[in-house]
Amino acid sequence: MLPEIKRVKMPKNVFPTLWQAVLFRNYGLIKPQNLAAVLSCSEEILHTEAERLGLLRTEYNPDWAQKGYITLIRNNWFLLPYKQLIKLLGIDEARLDFILQNDDFLSVKLGDFKPECAEVSYAPLTEEESAKTQLVADMVRPFLQNRGEQPFKFFRNPCADKTIKRADGTRIVHGYLSPCGDAFDTDTETHLPDGLLAEYAKQGVNGVWLHGVLSTLSPYPFDEAQSNGFEARRKEMKKLVARLKSYGIKLYLYMNEPRGLAENKFGKYSHLIGRRERGYASLCFEQKETREYLYNAVKDLLCAVPDLGGIITITMSENLTHCHYLPNTNCPVCKNIPPERTAASVNNTIQKAIKDSGSGAELIANLWGWSPYMEWTEEQTLRGVEMLDKDISVMCVSEYDLPIVKGGVESKIIDYSISNPGPSQITKNALKKAVETGHKPYAKIQINNSWECSAAPYLPVFDLTFEHLQNLAKIGVKDYMLTWTLGGYPSPAAKLVADFTASKGNMDLSAWYKGVFGENADGVHNAVKTICDAFREYPFSVQSLYLSPKTLGAANLWTLEAEEKRSVMVSYCYDDFESWIYPYPYEIYLSQYEKLLKGWGQGCDELQKLPSTPMIDEMKIFAKAAYLHFETDYLQTRFSFEKRDKEKHLQSLIQTAARAKDNAEALLALVRKCPLIGFETSNHYFYNERNLIEKSVNMSQILDELKKN
Repeated sequence: MLPEIKRVKMPKNVFPTLWQAVLFRNYGLIKPQNLAAVLSCSEEILHTEAERLGLLRTEYNPDWAQKGYITLIRNNWFLLPYKQLIKLLGIDEARLDFILQNDDFLSVKLGDFKPECAEVSYAPLTEEESAKTQLVADMVRPFLQNRGEQPFKFFRNPCADKTIKRADGTRIVHGYLSPCGDAFDTDTETHLPDGLLAEYAKQGVNGVWLHGVLSTLSPYPFDEAQSNGFEARRKEMKKLVARLKSYGIKLYLYMNEPRGLAENKFGKYSHLIGRRERGYASLCFEQKETREYLYNAVKDLLCAVPDLGGIITITMSENLTHCHYLPNTNCPVCKNIPPERTAASVNNTIQKAIKDSGSGAELIANLWGWSPYMEWTEEQTLRGVEMLDKDISVMCVSEYDLPIVKGGVESKIIDYSISNPGPSQITKNALKKAVETGHKPYAKIQINNSWECSAAPYLPVFDLTFEHLQNLAKIGVKDYMLTWTLGGYPSPAAKLVADFTASKGNMDLSAWYKGVFGENADGVHNAVKTICDAFREYPFSVQSLYLSPKTLGAANLWTLEAEEKRSVMVSYCYDDFESWIYPYPYEIYLSQYEKLLKGWGQGCDELQKLPSTPMIDEMKIFAKAAYLHFETDYLQTRFSFEKRDKEKHLQSLIQTAARAKDNAEALLALVRKCPLIGFETSNHYFYNERNLIEKSVNMSQILDELKKN
């Protein structure tokens, strides 16, 4: 069921016509015949008009369709109606619906609605439109004279070094390139190539987790079409398990089950309907048939793939699963049942299936959401842990509910923070209870990046990670889930965790720097400490993580007119700055960013003075990219505030817009130097070079408009 269509105020177009925006954003990224069909023109016209816009003749890159389709959807969501979007992508409505629902909440990231768009088609330009097009082309053309590295060119060369760094403990990452929907519907070598696996092994990673949607991996009686091809997926999974084994790595499936279903799909199983919401319903877990389905589906999968390393469950989340997946269920059967009982029951059912299959797979129960965030008391969390089968490992988000103070403002972490090392007291209590009741403890942390800045593969803040590891070692943790979907890059931070584990928590950090960076160790360490000190000033809040401009970075288009839309999760950011600065007052949010930018910029300068080595050069690029993303947040927050009184803030608006233009062009230069910048597997590319060029044009137009006042 595709998101509903709503009429909203559409963004101002940078180009003279709407069809030119479609052409500019998709030329070379979409098959020419598809793009021409969407615009109702010939391919010859397509190429002619692209050149008129300043685009050079560009060869079609099929990687975008396979590995960058989320970028394509996001770039066209406000341009094309469903019918044309589907034609552009070369898919059908069912496939688009699957992507929107299963690719890590993509529909939510897009606002959970589809803007009403008129059909777009080519029309010859008027004389006025031609003149405006020439002005745009004059701005675009200089950026395309020199092309850099191509996107998606990651880990393509086989790694000759087969070194496996062994150490006690488990260190699990998400595949850096792996999809977040149907990971086994394609050749897994395309997203987990041997070059990447070899790097993981060398850095001490010994587990890779991928999303596992059970209805695509085992027979699904409630809607049999969802199971089409499950045998082929299992075959692909077995192939991956064998390849991983040669690198000393195990495969873990991340499961959020049993998944809900559209009410109109239940048919003869309507008696299983539990919680209802927006045309969907959960499979009530108090019903015997639901529990039997989950047990049989997991057992059958484990019998077919007996060497699977494990299953990681999440039982409280944003996905409709059991009737208590969110607070306050409307299921008449479950309304009086404690949520901790249901969550524990789901885990215990899966554990029984694993045991009965004869597999050696480990079940790791992720307690995300077993918390006040989902309206649980700590007593409920501890009770839930006690209800778990003793063979189930227990994992907590380390920094959950950690109290912080930034700029005098008190708040708490939920998750996804590197700048504030955990663990929190509630995590300590839950893991203590887990150990007391016979469970193996795990900590979920982020080592490379987080939603604090997800567009750089890793942030050079190793001292903060070391501090976090030391804190966890004090409570006996030596097993980790090191990343969410973001953060799976084989970085020095992964090696840091493996080395720390091998040292039994007695690692000398200065000696570690010496072993990794050699004669440049002191210089690198001093720069990293400067960056870490700056990062502690980051004005952390969940609202800032998800709603602020830092994620799409300089690719956010600006407008001088007031926006009526609200910013949405890690995608579109408008001018509702109050949404993303909360709980910080405007002045404190900016002052914290000024401290962050000053210190981070100083750290970047210190890195630039160091000799060139592959690892140091990589750090220089990633640190600068992060700086530009932080600066974008600062600039757009300021611009959004000041444009509400243009007359009063005119000169400041001009200065801010000019900095934003420079920011976009600096980020473009980095993207061309290193195509890793801007990529995150659950969002694909947050931006590409075309988005950044469009932003530069956007800022030039805004500057012209401001200077007329």
